[in-house]
Amino acid sequence: MLAHMVKQYGILAYPAKHSLSPVMHNAGFDKLGINARYNFFEVREKDLEDFIKNLAENNIFGFSVSLPYKEKILDYIDKIDKDAEKIGAVNTVVRKGKFLYGYNTDHLGVSLALKESYGDLRESISVVLGAGGAARAAAYGLLAEGGHVWIQNRTREKADKIAVEFAELFDSEIHSDEWGTQGTGDILVHATSMWHKEPDSMPFFCEPEYVECFDTVMDLSYTPPVTPLLRIANKLRRTVISGDRMLLWQGAKQFELWTGKEAPFEVMEGALEKAFS
Repeated sequence: MLAHMVKQYGILAYPAKHSLSPVMHNAGFDKLGINARYNFFEVREKDLEDFIKNLAENNIFGFSVSLPYKEKILDYIDKIDKDAEKIGAVNTVVRKGKFLYGYNTDHLGVSLALKESYGDLRESISVVLGAGGAARAAAYGLLAEGGHVWIQNRTREKADKIAVEFAELFDSEIHSDEWGTQGTGDILVHATSMWHKEPDSMPFFCEPEYVECFDTVMDLSYTPPVTPLLRIANKLRRTVISGDRMLLWQGAKQFELWTGKEAPFEVMEGALEKAFS
């Protein structure tokens, strides 16, 4: 009976067990004395609808959303936050009774992680690599802070689509092109899932001649902790921001949406640092 009273949270993904979100969120729950646990919800696509139907029965009050469900989950959301709606992806779900509320904290994770290292993002010039949910969130976060964005993707049409949507949304000129055609700017943001699929690859954006054109290099992936791109950026003495910083900032915002309490940031940060060491 006691176990049933514990509020359940977790990460909805497939696969899910590579995530370090449980380490971070459970440290936060423990620090504030909240009777809750954060687990892995590794759900196959064919089982997604059943998972959603059984949230109340399983005492699940909220969850993070990762690949491949950030866009698919929109079909099940009752009310979507304006930022998540504009980004077109949800990474945070809050259950209140029978209703599901969708949010996106990824864009804040990107902008806040950049601001703590880079500073004011107004008038900054960033190249965002990718055109999926993470890239959309990164571009949105940068534009919301007054930055300028160039989106590159293997398939130019997908980059163009984001550029057209966001140019209208922010009343700003946004450039888009296929990979490798723009090599200068203040910030380079890698937002593809390449390291999951091709962990040993060395694409064009890992070439020193390309990386040295930027002051700051951010990789949204945190597996491995030091990606091939960040390894090159470190050698070139660029300011490097690893994916765990974005994970931490967006996770702190998730925690606050679920609990209504200020996230114990330093405790969550320490738990992540210990997990990476």
